[in-house]
Amino acid sequence: MTILLILVLAIVWLSLESKNYWRLLGLLAPLGLAVDQLTTRIQIRDNGDVWIRRGFTGVSRLHGISKLIYRKQAWKSQQIVLRHTKGHATVDPKDRKGFIASLKEANPMMEYVEE
Repeated sequence: MTILLILVLAIVWLSLESKNYWRLLGLLAPLGLAVDQLTTRIQIRDNGDVWIRRGFTGVSRLHGISKLIYRKQAWKSQQIVLRHTKGHATVDPKDRKGFIASLKEANPMMEYVEE
């Protein structure tokens, strides 16, 4: 939320100060990425599948999750790795422990590894 506020303040400041508005185009991509990150929703289905709904980039459906890897030393966005039938995906939920507990409950056959 603070990133979005900083970007909005930067846009207002640049628009008031400059006569050339082409410099504002460089702020559109970070603004879009911030809105996309803020509108991301992670759903755990009853059968253990995970759906990641993003603002602009659509929906990712992770079917047949076989392994959850929780890497404590990795970057924040790369800490939880889900292995599924078509590969792997990283997720960044706000409540990591709650996400792991509810995914274990929905998918009891899933292997859980902590690194």
